[in-house]
Amino acid sequence: MWFRRWLLAGSAHLVSMSDFSQDLKARADIAAIVGEFVVLKKSGSGWTGLCPFHSEKSPSFQVHSQKQFYYCFGCHAHGDVFQFLMQLQKLSFPEAVAAVAERLHIPLPEHSGGGEGGKERQELLRLHEEATQFFCRQLQAVEAASARAYLQDREVAPAALQRFQIGYAPDGGRTLSSFLRSRNYDPQLALTAGLCQLRRESALRQEQEEAAGGQLRPGATWDDIYDRFRGRVVFPICNDRGKVIAFGARAIHSDPARPAPKYLNSPETPVYTKGKVLYNLDKAREAIRRLGYFVLVEGYLDCISVFMAGFENVVASCGTALTSTQIALVARLGKNAVVNFDPDNAGSNAAERSIGLLLEENFQIRVVTLPGGLDPDLFIRKNGAEGYKQQLAQSRPYFDYLLERARKNFDVRRPEAKVAAMAFLMPYINRVQDAIVRSEMADQMAHQLGLESDVVRQEIRQASRQRRSRLNATPEAAATLLESEQLILRAWLEWDEHRATITGLLQQEQLLEGLASQALFEQLLQRHSQEKSLDVSAIATELPEPDRRLLAQILMGQGEQLSEPAVAGAVEALRDRRLDLRRRDLNSRMLAASQSGDREAVQEIYRERQELDREFAERRSRFEIRRQ
Repeated sequence: MWFRRWLLAGSAHLVSMSDFSQDLKARADIAAIVGEFVVLKKSGSGWTGLCPFHSEKSPSFQVHSQKQFYYCFGCHAHGDVFQFLMQLQKLSFPEAVAAVAERLHIPLPEHSGGGEGGKERQELLRLHEEATQFFCRQLQAVEAASARAYLQDREVAPAALQRFQIGYAPDGGRTLSSFLRSRNYDPQLALTAGLCQLRRESALRQEQEEAAGGQLRPGATWDDIYDRFRGRVVFPICNDRGKVIAFGARAIHSDPARPAPKYLNSPETPVYTKGKVLYNLDKAREAIRRLGYFVLVEGYLDCISVFMAGFENVVASCGTALTSTQIALVARLGKNAVVNFDPDNAGSNAAERSIGLLLEENFQIRVVTLPGGLDPDLFIRKNGAEGYKQQLAQSRPYFDYLLERARKNFDVRRPEAKVAAMAFLMPYINRVQDAIVRSEMADQMAHQLGLESDVVRQEIRQASRQRRSRLNATPEAAATLLESEQLILRAWLEWDEHRATITGLLQQEQLLEGLASQALFEQLLQRHSQEKSLDVSAIATELPEPDRRLLAQILMGQGEQLSEPAVAGAVEALRDRRLDLRRRDLNSRMLAASQSGDREAVQEIYRERQELDREFAERRSRFEIRRQ
């Protein structure tokens, strides 16, 4: 196979990545690994949560631990633990295997090959590390005087410079690219990393050649590119394992002749997706786990100031809108959050969005609004760590903050403004699952907005019903499984020792005939007869989407837990269904014979129905599943 690459050093034995990965997958807990990135809740025989591969408000992503399989009923993403990491973190297959092995503390075979994708990723990580060291050295150069003055003015201590590896990108435009060239890096790699970009004339020439249908040049040269970051203080951005994967850069000077954004970030690359990274999570992880909550701020310097003041459980969204994937990164560490964004309109809007997302994941949320309109960095510089500690202690529940925002933004003395304020607050209340908490929020809102409590409660009840309706709605039209059909097929999939017995039962009595799962069962049975085993995640990959969805419904079912009595009851239910279908057929035939006056046919059909009842009664006690 294409991924058989690993050789043991000094040995003639071939180590198959396939064999190693299969053993690794069997030992891994897919729910635990997925749970590092997705907030999972126990649901039926599996786990469910918000899909990390598409935006959704109602959970349609499910994980089955025993069969090492995940499936999203919304976007149809599916696979095993390796495919999850490959899709989420843009890993190659060998890198995903290595990531799982690292989590399980299992050593990899020596001389493991990484493939082209893995090689590029490793090269990108090495390139970012060298660029980080380059920027740090440049901060000490004569040309970086203005950058050092800026950092001193912001009271960034030398310890913070070192801890966060803050650096400087010179204004020349070719300094970094010249350094990388001297280190024999491929210029295309620098472009892929977003550290460099094509010169305008080179990009234009490339576009013209493409438009003319001409043959493109094989690749950019160092003469074609220049530095992306110029004249900026540079903040390395790390993944949750502490590897530098991107940079954020703050301009030192503004030039009206050359307008540029105050902050410039790396573009998305094979190692960096901005919506899946929280700044400083690698350093904050242990403090969040220990304290059970995290502080969420906006900017790099806000985060650094809070961290260096002793509050190490701080992370930053870095000016981008918070995502459910970012929340999942911290949810497994603690389910309490303190939101401390800037008090301006942009910061307040970002705080509102963040509160909504955190509520979806059942976080307990408090909000800090610093006095004087100060951001966390400036407040700590003026009031010190003790002052910030007091502000954290005085943080208020998020709904008090939202009520204040509603009263500020709407003139609640007017009836139409009351309605607008209630519409503003209702989505947050609707995200709260606890009915008692919702009732208390209704009383608060009625009191603060001058509304009748009964009116508010009615609106909340209606919104709650609508939400439940959306949650229970099938994402899209799909075949419906009977509960008994689902249960017995789940037993067939999970009870290896009884699979042959259940197979015989289903085939002999044709219990699945005409049901949604009939074709799927035939495919699974054929696959099992060929391989004598069932790797559900591998089989699912080869199934057409409708059958893959049915398979996921069977495995992730919300119904009764597997047990001998439950499965026996499912068998009887399917038998009763078959009996009922045959009875209906006989009744239809009897009615037709009666209407035509064929008394002989009526008597014959009646005898058939009596025989059917006797036969079914005898057969009903013949088979019983017994688990050893």
